[in-house]
Amino acid sequence: MKNETIKNKQNYLKSLNQKYNAVCFDIDGTLTEEGTNHIDLRVIPHIAKLIKDRVPVVFITGRGETGLQDLKRELIDELLSKYNITPKMLTRVYALTNDGCRLFNTTSEFVPFGEGNYVINSKELTELIELNDELFTSFKNSKNILEYIKISHSINSKDGKILNIRIIVKNNNIEILNEILYIINRCLKNERYSHLNVTRGIFKNDTVIQIGAAKKSDAIRKTESIIGIPENSMLRIGDCGDENGNDYSMLDCSQGFSVNKISIKEDACFPIFDNDGNIIRGVSATIYLLQKTKILPTICLETADREKYRKNYAVIEGKIQFELKKQMTKFNYVFNNNFSQIDNVYDVFDEETGSIKIPMFELERIDDDNSLKRFWLSGEDDKLFYSLRSDNEYLLRGSRTYYHFLSTRDSIYDENKSKYVDFTTGDVVEKWYENYYSFFMNANVAIFNTKDINNISNKKMILGILDNARNYLLTSINYQIMKNYYNKNVLINLEAIEDSLLKRQYIALKQVLNEMKRICFDGKQIRKEEILKINQSVISLVKYEKENFIKIDNLDYSKQFRTFREIDNFAQNYITVSSSVENEKNEIGLCGLCYGGIELPILYKVINNNITDISLLNFNNNASGYKKKQSVKLRFFNIGDYGGIDIVGIDKNKKYILLDDNLMTGKTMQLAINCMYDLGIKIDNLIVVRYPGINRLDQMFMDGHSAVDYKFFFDFIKGLYFRCPYTWNDLRGKTYEDSLGTFDKGREKVLEYLIKNHDFSVNSEVNKLKRRIKNENS
Repeated sequence: MKNETIKNKQNYLKSLNQKYNAVCFDIDGTLTEEGTNHIDLRVIPHIAKLIKDRVPVVFITGRGETGLQDLKRELIDELLSKYNITPKMLTRVYALTNDGCRLFNTTSEFVPFGEGNYVINSKELTELIELNDELFTSFKNSKNILEYIKISHSINSKDGKILNIRIIVKNNNIEILNEILYIINRCLKNERYSHLNVTRGIFKNDTVIQIGAAKKSDAIRKTESIIGIPENSMLRIGDCGDENGNDYSMLDCSQGFSVNKISIKEDACFPIFDNDGNIIRGVSATIYLLQKTKILPTICLETADREKYRKNYAVIEGKIQFELKKQMTKFNYVFNNNFSQIDNVYDVFDEETGSIKIPMFELERIDDDNSLKRFWLSGEDDKLFYSLRSDNEYLLRGSRTYYHFLSTRDSIYDENKSKYVDFTTGDVVEKWYENYYSFFMNANVAIFNTKDINNISNKKMILGILDNARNYLLTSINYQIMKNYYNKNVLINLEAIEDSLLKRQYIALKQVLNEMKRICFDGKQIRKEEILKINQSVISLVKYEKENFIKIDNLDYSKQFRTFREIDNFAQNYITVSSSVENEKNEIGLCGLCYGGIELPILYKVINNNITDISLLNFNNNASGYKKKQSVKLRFFNIGDYGGIDIVGIDKNKKYILLDDNLMTGKTMQLAINCMYDLGIKIDNLIVVRYPGINRLDQMFMDGHSAVDYKFFFDFIKGLYFRCPYTWNDLRGKTYEDSLGTFDKGREKVLEYLIKNHDFSVNSEVNKLKRRIKNENS
């Protein structure tokens, strides 16, 4: 009692502040009714909530298979029958028996605790058999001991091996207890028993001594690794945390909490304090702790077994590709109906870049007087301004507009960083505004002069104009957010903001996306007046932004005006979002992650107009950037430690769907999940366009990185139809690039097309690649 009163409460509160990604429960005394071994019904709804929140739950007990069946009957059956827990949800529920000797989990056929594997090795089991024989001989030779004790063993029903020795001291005879402990300690001094572990507890008011081949703390660490969650991110709750207690090793850490006996340490095995500073015990304390701690799922596996992950992930990717074929068959049929002589989506949207494309032979057949054709082929000295030639097609994205920053900004070798760094000057930004103003003004003339606006070739060229409007608006929205909330974290509801430039950009983008949807996926006729109206609204925005842009000398605008968006493919984004949209009403909010996820919640809104919370989340420089994100310790990430966050128009009572274009290691999305948790906002699910193929396994398992938890795929993480456009990394663990110096295959293709277009600056990334190719070929 004295130890409890001097326990450092500040350390207790500090431990409550970290985030936990799983919970480990001792059973007897922690989850059971006082004085019995039956699960207290009060705790079951709280366990159900953890499971529904997709948090792994681990039960650890000194009991063996019989106790496991009791747990299944009293808890699992109750969860399945009364709390809407499905068998599939139980794949995140585990049980460690015999103090951590074996780990049981739900099988692939969804049989609860149907699969059990040893967490310890065979050497430790052999030691236990030898000790069992030696102890029995010693007890037999000691006067009257066998009369006061009951010895039993936990046996593996499959292989017959002894998993622990259980000695129950009848009537709590102190003299006999001391003599038994003396004999056990004398035997354990022998080095050949160095792996065995002794714990004490109370069962039905009798002292129980248990000798096993496992140690709870080691078993939990191994289980964290098996589950793949970050090390030390599992909340541990037990009741016998004193030095001789059977939960001591388990609770001897800053994640350990005891609902009864504690150790003398001030920074481990905390008692549970209520709001008034009083210590509470038993199941009431367990429930109170669950309500106070920050427990949330992680989609990042930081300690996963690489080879096991590889095999399982290969199966998952096979399922993804099978589902993709079904989706593409459906949408290819739509395109076949909406565009004559078109077999599939990729006949209109280039698979490698996402650009609208027209075959060279098709453009050649169009009358040279066609105003849209003249517009797209405008240029000088064999340089096209608004389109690019690939090997067989024209891509309706140009070096002066869509790829302006890529073809123009500086890419200079930094000696200190030993790499090339990009720099976008204010002059480059001003030129981008001028180029896009000319683009939309000339496009308006071309649209106005087009007679058969719904001719298939004309339809593609109109889509190309809309695609460029989409790019301009996405880039401008990103700039406005970064300018208005410079170096701040921000969560902003675009529907709720006052009339402003950002609101106008949002409305214009919504109109553009809706028109592209109508043309591509609804099979509607193009309305010239509507296209001209949309184009005119974009022109007014470009004009206003161009005139009000204030250039700051020596400022790098690279982050504000993003250069390249990997595969920026409207069709892929639409297929992903539309396949994930449900008939939610206004109870759901949407949140896209800047920069790649800006378009997705707006596209969702276009598909389902019932949604009124269309938000964007942007992290400041301290939390953003790929390398910074990988170095963040997720369980200690708190948005308050990164400057807090500005919230505009957010309804915290709604559940939110997070959306992003890409899921590589899962860190960005997990930071967003953690951030929303800090704000008290619940996440319903995630929608992601592209997933990492198994070809990027090396990157996922690099130091400081994480592999995405595939158990969340198709359930919590929806979409995931398309692979990230990255190369197979054949330089394991050294770089993201392959031996050819390529990482993003789509980007490399665009750079090659820009080289062929002969329109790029001397210090640009394009010219850098041209020099490299020239050197390789010389």
